[in-house]
Amino acid sequence: MSVADQLSAICDKPSEEVHDIVFGQQHKLQFESGESTFAEHAVRALSSLGIDMPLDEFTNLYDSVLIPSESMFPVVSELAKKYRIALVSNTSEPHWKSAEKFLPFGSLLNPVIVSYEVDSMKPEPLFYQSLLDQSGVAAENILFIDDLPQNIEAARDAGMIGHLFDTQANLEQALTELGVI
Repeated sequence: MSVADQLSAICDKPSEEVHDIVFGQQHKLQFESGESTFAEHAVRALSSLGIDMPLDEFTNLYDSVLIPSESMFPVVSELAKKYRIALVSNTSEPHWKSAEKFLPFGSLLNPVIVSYEVDSMKPEPLFYQSLLDQSGVAAENILFIDDLPQNIEAARDAGMIGHLFDTQANLEQALTELGVI
């Protein structure tokens, strides 16, 4: 049962409405961009739904939608032996804190750029500038991998090498062609 369905059963609002209140793009953009905090979003969402629930319980429900791509863990861990790996993500504080718990290579990431901390999101130029500033690496020496074409285009506009992630097999082939693996 989805999180929206679980909350819908508690508040008697349609699942689609619950989903929009909790996960809707207009709301996510506010706390993922640092415009507001996730706690503020949670309080607003719970109030809109008429649900009395502790913040930590709501946060756990919200985080339960994360599904780690565990097949990528060995690839990243192997690359980190030879290359500096950064992580850049449009995300919220609770999602990042939750993800940190299951990333076996988390300590190898340098830098970590998360949207809510830099008050900017991919594909905004400021987000990519944050990566350049915090990494100290010249743009042309950064291989930027993302699953959204607009984020790759923005990375290329910033001077980085961009690769659109669609499957692990295609990524591994591209890394081989680039001489990375």
